[in-house]
Amino acid sequence: MTETDERALELLRNVDARFHRLLEAVDTADETAATPTEGPIDVLWRARSQLDASLFEQQRRTEGGQLPAGGSCILQWTPPGSPLRRLVLEPDGDSWTRRELEWTGAGWRTCRRDAIRDVAISAPAEPRYPDPVDPPTLDTQLAWIRGTWTNPDPAVLVFDATGSTEQGVVAAVDDELRYRGADSHQWYTVTDEEELSHHLQEQGQPTVQSLSETALTRYHFTPSPLTNDRK
Repeated sequence: MTETDERALELLRNVDARFHRLLEAVDTADETAATPTEGPIDVLWRARSQLDASLFEQQRRTEGGQLPAGGSCILQWTPPGSPLRRLVLEPDGDSWTRRELEWTGAGWRTCRRDAIRDVAISAPAEPRYPDPVDPPTLDTQLAWIRGTWTNPDPAVLVFDATGSTEQGVVAAVDDELRYRGADSHQWYTVTDEEELSHHLQEQGQPTVQSLSETALTRYHFTPSPLTNDRK
């Protein structure tokens, strides 16, 4: 079982335990003493949000467009704090074409292309790694978080912290995209979704998470950006 599968299984166990406690609270005669402080509806919304984030991650792993083999050799990896990279070797008669590509958030950009010869390839006899797939585009991820701000624990787009950059979070507040860094004094409106490609280049592919899993709260996205909020 992979680390991602283990995290998903643990999440489902936690959600199952919450449902069990809620059912016990409903069946208990003394509802005032047995019902959790957080209302059942709030608990269900929070569990739903956490499940959504887990399902988004699973969808990212399974929906990406798998490339046909076609005689090509593909190596894909994620450098720390950088977008995904891909190295493609394609046979071309008695030579090969080597292409180095970088994920932009909307598609693959060729960084380098040249012809090579005398290619030798060594690979494990048994499959050890998944087939390369395209990550979800920024447009797709933004569609996942839109309309969730009214939930108790909305879904947000998260750019991981790096050695020189703090965690960045994008929330869809009333259909307006707002970006804020964990160390920033205010948020700013994302007027052009391509602006997020800059963060992808500096911090790597973002993920969809619940707001409660980040270093920020609802308050950090609701005051006016002109109030110079420093809390």
